[in-house]
Amino acid sequence: MTEVLLGIDAGTSSIKVCAFSTDGKLLVKARRAVPVITPYPLWAEIDVEHYWELTVAAIREVTARCGTILGIGLSSTCPTTIVLDDQFRALRPGIVYLDGRADELVRETTGPDPVAYQSQTGNRASPSTCWVANLTWIRRNEPEVWQKVRHVGMLNSYLAFRLTGEFGIDPTQASYSGLVDVRRQHPEWSESLLKLWDIDGGLLAPLVPGASRIGDVCLAASEGTGLPQGCAVALGAADTAAAAFALGLSQRGSAFESVGTSGVISFCLDRPEFDHRFLNRYHIYPDRWLAHGAMSTLGGSFGWLQSKVWPEIRSFPELETLAKESLPGANGVIFLPYLAGERSPIWDAEASGAWIGLRLEHSRADMVRAVFEGAAFGLRQILQQAEERWGWSPQRLVGVGGGAHSRFWARIKADILKLEYGMAGQTDASALGAALLGGLAAGAYKGFNDSSIPVLSVTNGYIKPVTDASTAVYDRHFAIFASLYPALSGAMHALGTDRTTHKPAKISIND
Repeated sequence: MTEVLLGIDAGTSSIKVCAFSTDGKLLVKARRAVPVITPYPLWAEIDVEHYWELTVAAIREVTARCGTILGIGLSSTCPTTIVLDDQFRALRPGIVYLDGRADELVRETTGPDPVAYQSQTGNRASPSTCWVANLTWIRRNEPEVWQKVRHVGMLNSYLAFRLTGEFGIDPTQASYSGLVDVRRQHPEWSESLLKLWDIDGGLLAPLVPGASRIGDVCLAASEGTGLPQGCAVALGAADTAAAAFALGLSQRGSAFESVGTSGVISFCLDRPEFDHRFLNRYHIYPDRWLAHGAMSTLGGSFGWLQSKVWPEIRSFPELETLAKESLPGANGVIFLPYLAGERSPIWDAEASGAWIGLRLEHSRADMVRAVFEGAAFGLRQILQQAEERWGWSPQRLVGVGGGAHSRFWARIKADILKLEYGMAGQTDASALGAALLGGLAAGAYKGFNDSSIPVLSVTNGYIKPVTDASTAVYDRHFAIFASLYPALSGAMHALGTDRTTHKPAKISIND
């Protein structure tokens, strides 16, 4: 039978398990949807045990249909903070990156200037880049839970433990802990930062390189999943870093976009020349770093449209069809895509979404098209900020992920971003990156410079930006878009105060 590598992509709202040949061809894929639970304003959690059960089901579906598995790698949404007891059992739901409950604690601990903290860590202070703040929140608000905490890890840490019995945190995930100085060549937990947050370093999982063999599939995991006992497992990396590895993104100035629940433009750096407007982390490649311009709900906005606004719309293609009924510029409607606060480019956990410009003559088609365009306007801000910091901007951008296969949206991005936009032939880039890391751990490849490691490429060519009447419309609307958040932020914060008095029903945010 064919020898394969298994990539487990543990996402925010779905788990994908993919079997690839060693030359990168997707052979078998299984997916399970996972609800993101939001019991209170600013909260976003996952049921950790249920997540494992769904992962097992997806793995079993794949192992029943694929050949001999050489190695397994993990990629996961980042950060997802998981606390465990002395038996490595989850004590509470995992806190995912969309969660903003610890925002006040971040400011309280690091001071009023979120940028000043970057001098100690390489990242600005925020819930997304200081998952240690989630630990402080648990200690203060759930003391009965905190008393039982013996181990802290990320989502791939937990999955690796269930597969192998070994526990660790990889550098790409540790980069967003608030407990590591990412500017150092080699990651290590900082004693001064542990003291600042009053955290016992003994609770933290050891730092383990993502491509190293953290362990082998244990008997219990083998019996539950159908995986071969003794198969090599790589701890892997955060999903966006794994996608960067699948694309071979190792040269300064190269960039790509990952399109899922969140939307991220990632830039490769050969030196830790960071910018406070980006999320900065270690790359999988040695002596390389990644700077991410990360929008929290770029793709999640469409799941919100389907689940909460127009539930009769059953699919993303239906949203595309509606948007095509409108015109470039959405007939004067602009959408702010800040449905769970926002990271890049504005960094405000209390920001909120809005349609601006609505009048009686506008239709649902205009409102939907404005969502497509608003997401692209946010990406354009990120590209502008990158050019300001490093003096270069990509002339081409490759899109990967579940939302990257839309040619309609790719056309909008090419025109608004004013660059050539290509769609990777394999949308499961994070899963492929994880599988390749599993291949390195298993010895299927000889190292990072092995020329046999497959690299994702663009299919059907790049979409070139057009210069026509829509260009002026997009430029004018982008200028308006950029002015709206500064004008409305006070109102967003005031309305956020009202939201804290309500307890909404649980919802799911879909890809």
